Amino acid sequence: MSPLYEDDVECSGAAAPQESATAESRTPPSKPSFLRKWGPALVAIAGVLAVNALLLGPTGSRIPSLSPRQLAAQSAREERTRAVLDMEWDHEADLKRGLSNMSGSRKLSESEGGVMEYTRRRHRFLGEYVHVDVSDQFSLFGKLSISAIYFAFWVFLMFPNWFLPIGRPGIALGGGLCMVVFRYVLLLTGQGPVFDAPKVIILEPLFLLFGLMLTTIYLEKMERGGLFDRLRDSLDDPVNWKRSAKIMAMSTIGSAAVMNDSVVLIFSGVVVDLCVRHKVANSLPYLLSLATTANTGSALTMTGNPQNILIVSLAYDDISWTEFLRNMVLPVTAASIINAIMLFIYYSGELFPGSSGFLECFGIVFSGNRTPEMLAQEHAYHARNVAKVPDDDATSSGWSVWSKIQLVIITIFLVCFAVGLDVCVTSICAGAILMVLAAWKRQHYDPKPELVEYDAEGNALPPKKMYDMDGNEIEPEEEELVTESETTLTEVDYGLLMLFIGQFILIGSFDDTGVPQAFFNLAMGGCADQMTSVPCVYWFVLVITILSNVASNVPVVQMLAATFPYATPYDWMQVSFSATIAGNLTMLGSAANMIVAFQAAKVGDRTFTSERHAPFGIPSTIISLYAGTFLLSMVHFSPECSIKLGECDDVE
Repeated sequence: MSPLYEDDVECSGAAAPQESATAESRTPPSKPSFLRKWGPALVAIAGVLAVNALLLGPTGSRIPSLSPRQLAAQSAREERTRAVLDMEWDHEADLKRGLSNMSGSRKLSESEGGVMEYTRRRHRFLGEYVHVDVSDQFSLFGKLSISAIYFAFWVFLMFPNWFLPIGRPGIALGGGLCMVVFRYVLLLTGQGPVFDAPKVIILEPLFLLFGLMLTTIYLEKMERGGLFDRLRDSLDDPVNWKRSAKIMAMSTIGSAAVMNDSVVLIFSGVVVDLCVRHKVANSLPYLLSLATTANTGSALTMTGNPQNILIVSLAYDDISWTEFLRNMVLPVTAASIINAIMLFIYYSGELFPGSSGFLECFGIVFSGNRTPEMLAQEHAYHARNVAKVPDDDATSSGWSVWSKIQLVIITIFLVCFAVGLDVCVTSICAGAILMVLAAWKRQHYDPKPELVEYDAEGNALPPKKMYDMDGNEIEPEEEELVTESETTLTEVDYGLLMLFIGQFILIGSFDDTGVPQAFFNLAMGGCADQMTSVPCVYWFVLVITILSNVASNVPVVQMLAATFPYATPYDWMQVSFSATIAGNLTMLGSAANMIVAFQAAKVGDRTFTSERHAPFGIPSTIISLYAGTFLLSMVHFSPECSIKLGECDDVE
């Protein structure tokens, strides 16, 4: 059995002997010991600290001094900043163009100001919109109290079952409201600045989630045996480990293509449905297969997740789609393989039922061997398929016109996504089109509900007639139409949107205090000016991983862009990889994890919790992170210098 859930077994089609079944029913399930459950995580944490102590010294005494090239780059950056601050600029022109509108500024001609004008606009954009520093307006009490509130609700969100049964959406929204009220109290007492709560709520992810939920609901509800059911059947397999491998492959490729949040939102219900179909007792391995690979696969492309999109837009130098992909192929592939191997090892009991050890699991994967339990599951699977063929013959004989229309709409949606159109508008438009299509289908093509009543013997009763006070027959009113607002739209998970709104407010207020920036500067120490150079890069990615799980990865990227405005493309590659892989460390590490947990809990599956996620997530993330960082530092195609700053001119 797996080292984490030794007592979880999977139901199979073969009946176990009556004696053993009786004995097992009388034996209480034994939980794994603390060391067996948390031992790998503790070893991984100790190992990563030991590696950094070996490379940098216990007190940082082995941090190398800056090279002449790094000193020259530092001097050039300071000179460029001074030149930009001394530039004359037209405030009216900036307002007319829009201070936050950086579109096209990278390619300014010499007559428009060229690189210097682009640098000036970007400098103002970073300082006034991306990361506004108001930490100096807080008193010490204000910073400490805001940090205490934030970490209290962070614990509540991480372990919601430890407290009142409110749920994560209620906790997050309550935390956001508490933070708004407390910030107002600090303002009245002179302990802190004004808190612009609407500004810290990032609307794009909310619009995207709403559009994706709308699209997913209509894909699932429009037609039985349609596109959604065919998609689920394509991931099905009688062999447990193959089913998990299919989920991982789909999640990795899909996240790289369209965005990890959209993939997990669409497929969370599919994975849970597959677990119900196969009567799986422990669905955690399959949910982890979806969530962890969605985070890892999204690191492959610049459109894979929100932080990658933000990095490309905030980077000082241009980063092309192909450049991003070439840099990430090797580390993401290594991280995906490591994650899959560790998942198969951790949950060998569930994924390889009847196996006696790692070597036998290895033989099952590469030699096609089968245990008796696996054979029994395959026989039961094929028996169920044979039994249901007559019922599903009508729906499985071919593609209906509605499925074809769905396929066309989704294809157009993916094309629009791939060519760089606004993902929020694209997803909402896809959902709206499917909503109109479903309403038209239900009104004009679906069979009307039968309103005929029958007696005890099954004979149809005549329709009842109604009369007014004068004895005149009342004509029956026309059948009232049931609208989409009363049916399908009520299935949108508005609680999930509330969860993210509350988190945005909590994180935004905590970020205002400057505590994350102070932690970063204190932790980096002498490595701050050479954060992606070996050996400092291994400590740097660990700090980014911690911050991404405490303060979220998008605010961390914004903070780094404002703190290091001239970071090189290679610097951003390391930030992107570490901030993305960090999402697998804890439940709150990425939005994808929260979506999977929320979607699974909505249908009654509450196995995906922080307590169960962390024992696997911590060691898997640390090993994947350091293996990928090593490969990226050894093989990368982005320059370690800034072209726009002129640092690459002296590099041969």
